[in-house]
Amino acid sequence: MRQIDMPGVDTKFIEGHRAVLTTLLEHCLPADRIDTDAPRTSFTARFRFLGKPAYARFRLLGDTPVAGFSELTVRVDEFTASPPRVTTVFIVENETTYLAFPSVPGSMVMLGSGYAVTRLTEPRWPKNRRLVYWGDLDTHGFAILDRLRRALPHTESILMDRSTLTAHRGQWVKEPKPAREHPQSLTGEEADLHQSLVDDDFGHGVRLEQERVRFQAVC
Repeated sequence: MRQIDMPGVDTKFIEGHRAVLTTLLEHCLPADRIDTDAPRTSFTARFRFLGKPAYARFRLLGDTPVAGFSELTVRVDEFTASPPRVTTVFIVENETTYLAFPSVPGSMVMLGSGYAVTRLTEPRWPKNRRLVYWGDLDTHGFAILDRLRRALPHTESILMDRSTLTAHRGQWVKEPKPAREHPQSLTGEEADLHQSLVDDDFGHGVRLEQERVRFQAVC
């Protein structure tokens, strides 16, 4: 969209007038210039402009740097092969947890992005690696795990269980807006805990954020 070169029209102009421009362009453009499957709120996708690429940020947890780097951020569409000798992939949501994640030989840790975590599943190679997800212990954390597992059914979870929750009772906070999704891909134990959170069995809106879990428990 930055390459549009018309007098008085720039990205700031487009961003400020997207609703009006969307209506006008839908009347003026030929049908093949409009992606009707894209929502009207997504100006870039609807009018077939190139969008921002998705990125994957990861750290190698063993002693096998890639070209001398232990941490890299790469475009997802170019992340077509696993780093050498990586057999296990951990995905976490909190950046500090990501940076402090303990060393595990033959492994890497990736920084998730909430509900957009499924972008990390676009490359094919994670299907052939052990995949472990750790998110917040709340309804949203289980909803994200469910989405990831629907894309990659072999996904495991860690520290998203009843014993972890009850062991950190002093660290609980309140989940402001519980998720309304009904996860279908949780294990029996995960589903049971998710239902307890939905039913407020531990109190109203109980939430254990992953950065509040004791580091020794992580290790």
